[in-house]
Order: sequence, then C-alpha cells, then structure tokens
Amino acid sequence: MIAILDCTNQDLPLLKREFVNPIVSIVQRTTHDSVVLPLTSHKMPGNLKGVILTGTALMDDQYLTTGLPDWLPDWSGLVLGICAGMQLIALNFGGRLVQSEEIGMTEIRCISADRILGGKEQFTAWELHRKGIEITGRVTVLARSASGIQMIRANDRPWYGLLFHPEVRNEWLITNFLLICAGQK
Repeated sequence: MIAILDCTNQDLPLLKREFVNPIVSIVQRTTHDSVVLPLTSHKMPGNLKGVILTGTALMDDQYLTTGLPDWLPDWSGLVLGICAGMQLIALNFGGRLVQSEEIGMTEIRCISADRILGGKEQFTAWELHRKGIEITGRVTVLARSASGIQMIRANDRPWYGLLFHPEVRNEWLITNFLLICAGQK
C-alpha cells in the first residue's frame, strides 16, 4: 500500500486535479495499491510500503500549519516528499525554509549517487514554489540547481525530498521510488 498524503488545502478541491491526481495515476500504473489521505490523517494505513507527500499550489501554505501527520515522524519506512512535502521533511529533520520563488523549467545537477536517481547525472525539471530549504547534517543533498538544493535524502531512514514536481516532467523518479518500495531497486 502506498499512502498519498494530500498536502493541498482541503477547502480548495480543485488543487487535487493538478497536484494529487497525476501522482495517483503514476502509482496506479504499478502493482501497488494506494490510498489518498489528507495531511491531517491520524491513522497510519495498514500494510504500508511507502508514503508520498504531494505538492500544492504556489499560494497555498496551509500545509505549514498542518505539519506532518502524528504517526509519520516516527515511521522508518520509505517517504517521498514533493515540493511542499520536501519542505515538511526538511523541517522534520531540523532544516529551515527560505524565500526562493521559482516557476518553470530548471537544470538539476546530481551531486550524490542514490538508487532513486537511477544513474542520472543531470536532468531538467519543473519547479513551482515560493520557498526553498536550508538543511542540517541530518540529510544528504542529492541534487542542486543554480538556485539551491533540489533533492535530499535523510541520513537515518529512506526519506527523500524533491523541491521540483516530478509528476510533470520526471515520472521516472516516482517510478524509481515505487520500485524501491517494492524491493526491486
């Protein structure tokens, strides 16, 4: 089971179409079952193989006041945070958010090898955010752009963060994450 935690403002259901549904479609093309839950979900799904924290709209920052679900910070399983999701992961590991508005395509350079990258050294990705991150030593930076950190991995558990939106142009990253969840990568 893959839990897709919807970081969008629940009072704006139109955001699901842009930020949640594409991820659901990618997961549905695999052998994983999935469930979409609001970020406020208080119960961890059974038989959980991985969690994906979605992004949200540029002006939606409700996820920052909601924070991670109570059960997630103690979970040592696989997590992929996309944009807003990465920001929540960074905060969970002692990082902080900084102003960094970026909209559009950007060149990403991989600086640390990891199985989620599948051997890629660089790629182009779609960005849509107002905040970037600064991190502590509790995470490893996997990729950067000219403007800053784009990908991280926690040092003590398999939690990944992507500041860009792989559901737009880089589905292979979500697929690689799902292969890791299935023990195939």
